[in-house]
Amino acid sequence: MIRILMFLLGAVFFAFVITYFASLDSRITGEAFGYHFDGPSGLIIGGLTVLFLVAIYLTHKIKDIMAIPAKIKAKDAQTKRERGIAALTRGLEAAAAGDGEDAAHHARVARRNLDDVALTRLLTAQAAQLSGDAAAAKESFSAMLAAPETEFIGLKGLYAQAMAAGETGAAKGYAERAFRLRPNAAWAFQSVFDLGLERGAWNETREAVIQAQKNKVIDDARANRARAALLTADAYAESDAASAMSEAEAALKLAPEFTPASVLAARIAMDEGKTGKAAKLLETGFAASAHPALIKLYDRLYKDETPEKRASKLTKLAEKNPASDEAALLRARAATLTEDWQRAVDALEAHVTKTASPAAFSLMAKAAAGLKGEAAAQIWYEHAASAPRDPRPGAEGAFNLTRQGWARLIREFMEYARLSPPPIEEATAGLAPEEVRLLLAPPVVEESAEEIEEDAAAASEETAQDGTTTPVEADSSLHDDPEGDDHIHNDEEAERAANAARGVS
Repeated sequence: MIRILMFLLGAVFFAFVITYFASLDSRITGEAFGYHFDGPSGLIIGGLTVLFLVAIYLTHKIKDIMAIPAKIKAKDAQTKRERGIAALTRGLEAAAAGDGEDAAHHARVARRNLDDVALTRLLTAQAAQLSGDAAAAKESFSAMLAAPETEFIGLKGLYAQAMAAGETGAAKGYAERAFRLRPNAAWAFQSVFDLGLERGAWNETREAVIQAQKNKVIDDARANRARAALLTADAYAESDAASAMSEAEAALKLAPEFTPASVLAARIAMDEGKTGKAAKLLETGFAASAHPALIKLYDRLYKDETPEKRASKLTKLAEKNPASDEAALLRARAATLTEDWQRAVDALEAHVTKTASPAAFSLMAKAAAGLKGEAAAQIWYEHAASAPRDPRPGAEGAFNLTRQGWARLIREFMEYARLSPPPIEEATAGLAPEEVRLLLAPPVVEESAEEIEEDAAAASEETAQDGTTTPVEADSSLHDDPEGDDHIHNDEEAERAANAARGVS
C-alpha cells in the first residue's frame, strides 16, 4: 500500500515538473564550441535533466559491469571456504570417531581451502596423533603457539604429548606456561599440582594452589587443606627448627585437624623445653582429630612425672575429644597408671566389643593381670598379637614419610580431609560381650585332692595361730612400666608380650 502511494506521488510530481517546464514561455539562446542554439527554456532544461539521469544510470551499470570479476572471485572464495568448513567439520567428526586416516584426508582438504585457520591446525594435529605421527602432531601444536588465540590449545596438546613420552621436564614447562596464560583453567592447575607433588616441590605447588584459589579453580576448603599439608611437608624437610615451627603453625591455622603439623610443632616445642606450649598444641590437635601419634607424644611429655600426675594429664587429654576411641584408651591407660584395674576394664569393655585393637587388648591384658593375676592376661596378649595393626599414617608415633608418601597424604587430605583412604577390607569386629566377660573371669586351676587337703590344713593352722586370713596379692612387679608408654598404641610391645605369654604357657 505504501509503495503504491509513493508511486502515485512520484508520478504526480514528475507530471507537475513536465507541465511546469512546458508552460515556460521564455527562450534560451547561447553559443558554445562554434554552435549557436536557441530554443524554449522548458525543453532545454527538461532535456538536460533527462541526460543527467541517463548518465547516472549508465555510470551505475558500468560500475556493475566492472565489478563482475571481483564478484566472481569473491564467489569462488566463498565456495572454497564453504568447502573447507565442510571438510573441517567432517574431519573433526572423524577424529572424534577415532578414524585417523579419514581425519587426515579431511585435514588436507581443509588446509587447501582455508587460510591459516586455527581449527585446521588442531585437526591436523589430532589426525597425526590418531595416525601415530608424533612428529607431525608436535609440529602442528608448536605452530599453534605463534597465535594468541591458539597458544593455549597448542600448549595443552604439547603437554599431553610430553606426558605420554615420559618427558616430565618439558611437560612441566608447558603446564606452567598454560597456567600463567589462563590461571582459571582447571587442567592447567591440576597438571602443575600433580607434577609439583611428583617432584616434591612443596613450596612451588603451594603457590599454584594459592593462585588457583584466587581464580576459583578450587574451593576454599580444599585449597586451605592442600596449603596446610604442603606447608607441613615443607616443614618436615626443613633443617632449621624455627622455620619448621613457623610453617607448622601456619599449617595449623589453615587446618587445625592436620595431625602431622601438630606432632611436628609439639616435638619442636618439647626439644626447646616448652612443655606447656607442646601440651597445648597436642591437646588442640587431639580435640580436632584424635590420633595415636598425639597420644604417644603427650604421654612422653610427662613420662618423668608421678603416675598420679600422668594419669591426670591423660584424663585431661581424653576430655578434649571424649567420644573418640582414643579417649577410651586414654582413660584406661590413666586407670592402669594408678592401678585402678576395674576402672580400666570398664573403660575398655565397650571398646573391645566394637573393634579389634592391639592397644585395647594390651591394656586389657594389663588390667586383667592386675585383677586376676598374670595367667588371666595371657589370652588378651594373644588377641593383641593377632589383631590387625592401625593402618593410619603416623600410628607408630611419627610421620617419617617418603616423597611419594607425602604426595599421597597431601592429595588425600586435600580431597577428603583424611590422612589415608579407608582400608579395602572392613575393620575386624571386636569380641562379643559374653566373650569379654568370660575372658575376664578368674582362671580355673585344677588341683588334686591331696593339694586341696594340704591347702585347707595350712589355712586352718594359720587361722588357729592369729585368727586372721591373709589374701594372696598379685605381684605388682609384673606390671611395672619403666618407660610409661608401653601400652599406648604400641603394637610391637603387644606382640612381644604375647610371645612371652606363649613361652610361659
